[in-house]
Amino acid sequence: MKLRKVSAVLMSMSMVGAMAVPTFADEAKTIEPCEITFWHAMNGKQEESLTALTDKFNEENEYGITVTLVNQGNYSDLSTKLTANAAADTLPDLSQGYNNWVTAYTDKIVPLDDFVTDEDFDYDDLIDSYKDECEVYGFVACVPFNKSTYVYFYNKTLFDEVGIDVPTTWDELTEAGKKLKEAKDIEILGVDDLSGFLEASLHQNDCEYVSEDGALFDNEAGLETVSYIMNLYNSGYARLVGEDSYFSNVISNQMIGGYIGSCTGVSYITADGWELGVAPVPGNKEKAVNQAGTNIYMFSTDENKQNAAWEYMKYLTSVDSTIQWSEETGYLPVRKSAYETDEFKKFMDEDKTNNYKSAYEQSPYFFAQPVFDGSYDVMNTVSTVLEDSILDELEPEEVLENLVTELNDKLGVDGVAAEEEPSSVAE
Repeated sequence: MKLRKVSAVLMSMSMVGAMAVPTFADEAKTIEPCEITFWHAMNGKQEESLTALTDKFNEENEYGITVTLVNQGNYSDLSTKLTANAAADTLPDLSQGYNNWVTAYTDKIVPLDDFVTDEDFDYDDLIDSYKDECEVYGFVACVPFNKSTYVYFYNKTLFDEVGIDVPTTWDELTEAGKKLKEAKDIEILGVDDLSGFLEASLHQNDCEYVSEDGALFDNEAGLETVSYIMNLYNSGYARLVGEDSYFSNVISNQMIGGYIGSCTGVSYITADGWELGVAPVPGNKEKAVNQAGTNIYMFSTDENKQNAAWEYMKYLTSVDSTIQWSEETGYLPVRKSAYETDEFKKFMDEDKTNNYKSAYEQSPYFFAQPVFDGSYDVMNTVSTVLEDSILDELEPEEVLENLVTELNDKLGVDGVAAEEEPSSVAE
């Protein structure tokens, strides 16, 4: 699966191209001591780990660079502040972010094409799908940082008791859901991210999702996908999280058989008196799984600070740093070579849940969210429509119609003509 290139953004290169960006392959670096500001939305253990890495960089870098971390709250807060400061030309030197946050101000991003030629960086060592995501605008816009993916957490003790094999396909998940419901009257599936679940399921069924032209799944494959999802909920094999807030709470209390969530969520699950298992997300015609987590963007307009910021970006994405970050936070290493080190191999072997191995096993099938004006709003729209549909126990045909209508209305388009008209699908 290839990421969609946003051709319109290439025009912005004429604006950013005038910025002073050094070519590391051709000239030596000379960096004067300076302070770099990095906006982030890491909290708890993640912020502690980022602070420790940053403190080490500040102490050890040879240039007298000081990186100042500024916690902007949660992701929503950070996104809002970046948009406001982009309009006011007061962006920080560096920030975490998603591609679909920055579509309105790509001209503010410092292209990293020359920076990544730094012989100390090894751009080709980054996970391939992460590189694709960084290049979605037609230039290297960022470097990957706190990356994750979705996995299937399950109660292995319960599965063994009932005689359920870990499902690997849609059909197996549905059959296992029926068996668990009959035996224990609990569900086999919860989903932390409904919009991500729909997107991944569409790709697994060899169906497109959405573009700036509107919903792309108003067809037979789309109806099959929506029918699969609604059948799980309408049959009582899946549930919404409700007042439990997070499915890590639900599975910790043994009130659900399993759920699909970020691999970073493993640290929030308490397996007291039972054994936790982690497996790849069940697939269908294709294997496909969401890649998640932010990247780091450079916005500094000062050449010296650009050079300094790159040193920090390079440090955070080094093999040693990405391993430390992963082991301390649950995020995934961004470098292929990190997985091949003795240290990380040992770390994965000692992970009895199989969380990291399951996540890495899916890396050839990672895909990133589509990026275009309005793509950030798509997630909330899909989640709302699906949740309402599940609560109302709607039929798949109506759910598909509602999803397509709401998405197209949100994007202000008439919709995309489907190659095949939707038809009834037996549940």
